[in-house]
Amino acid sequence: MRAASFALGLLLILLFAGPLASSETAVLPPPSAGAQALPPADPTQPGPYAVGVTRRTFTRASSTSGQPRALETVIWYPANVSSLLPDPTLEGTVDAPPEQTGGPYPVLLWSHGSGGVPWEATYFTAHLASHGFVVVAPTHVGNSTDCPFPCLPTNPRARSSIIEAEMDRPDDVIVSFDGALALSAGGDVLLAGLLDPERAGVAGLSFGAGTAVRVIGRDRRFRAAVAFAPYASSSTRQAVTTIDGPTMLWGGHLDEVLPFPQQQELYRGLSSSGPERWLLAFPRAGHFAFGNYCPPVLATCGPNTMPQARAHLLIRRWSTPFLRRHVALDARYAELANPALAEADPDLRISFMPGS
Repeated sequence: MRAASFALGLLLILLFAGPLASSETAVLPPPSAGAQALPPADPTQPGPYAVGVTRRTFTRASSTSGQPRALETVIWYPANVSSLLPDPTLEGTVDAPPEQTGGPYPVLLWSHGSGGVPWEATYFTAHLASHGFVVVAPTHVGNSTDCPFPCLPTNPRARSSIIEAEMDRPDDVIVSFDGALALSAGGDVLLAGLLDPERAGVAGLSFGAGTAVRVIGRDRRFRAAVAFAPYASSSTRQAVTTIDGPTMLWGGHLDEVLPFPQQQELYRGLSSSGPERWLLAFPRAGHFAFGNYCPPVLATCGPNTMPQARAHLLIRRWSTPFLRRHVALDARYAELANPALAEADPDLRISFMPGS
């Protein structure tokens, strides 16, 4: 059992660090008549913007101990870049000049998994920046690569860190959002004027997906949430009953870390009288389909399961229009948010409630 837990912890580190029918939605006025006339961008492909990436640090007192927490935060944003090479790990050009003409941009807060890092899912976070989002991803101190290895509840040395992280994580996300907004309003050399405080969403992976659910249940500034393979802790199960924004849950039928019934339980917990809610599932994929890297030594990452590239394409296909519609308030993407469009797809199962 210890050997199995150690192996699973190692695979979690590999994943997170990586090898180097719809309801009505209020919309804001479009940036221009010309932009409104254009069809929505293909969500499976890079969007119209180049991607810049930068780092900032926000400090707050721990929710449990009161000790200072320095949240090293990665921020992706739409950039004005023609020739600079992107960072291969972050998938963006470091400190690139921002593209100001499309701003201010909608904001997405990203929460990484237990033992993970902010850049564990750049296929999604950098992709969203190319589609006109500023993505803010804090490092959860004590529950990142600094967590005792393996960062799992089965490891006694990590257990107290994980318990503390569950208390700290939502405040990490909210403080990082507030800090990024302050930089945008206060003349930061790169981020000045880039963030729209009225258009914000939250997303995460695994433990971070549970964090995203808890954040949107608590802070009404966040319009919508996307949660990849969320952890159904007692606090997360309670949080789903308080959500009043559109919510998209994802899971894998073969999930070897957080089994799919956990995501089904959270979906059932969402209010039947609430807004639009989704549960999208991969019949032939597991937990690691949602990160940058799926270790081939796992059966769920082998040749008889859904290829990683296919999983990422489907995630971009459905999550990008959802966020463009409900966070960016771009009504053009409603036409892409019809679950019937996936009925013939053997790689995807969708449960959907349009909301009241």
